[in-house]
Amino acid sequence: MKTLEYHETILKKVSFDKRLLRMELKKAVRNTTCSEQPALLEWCGEHLGEEYKKMAADFMENKSCAFEDNDNQ
Repeated sequence: MKTLEYHETILKKVSFDKRLLRMELKKAVRNTTCSEQPALLEWCGEHLGEEYKKMAADFMENKSCAFEDNDNQ
């Protein structure tokens, strides 16, 4: 199972608890590669809602490669 798929599974399972969901979303951002992050954002928007999509984007801002072009990596 890929890292992104693993975190999607975990996020679904903890979505009943906002505190756990926030914690696991932070881990998902930390553990996914820069190329996986757009897919994670899209998934969050579709399955968790805009609030969590924005939260994930905020976490990604703290990750150095979050929105860099592939040419710079």
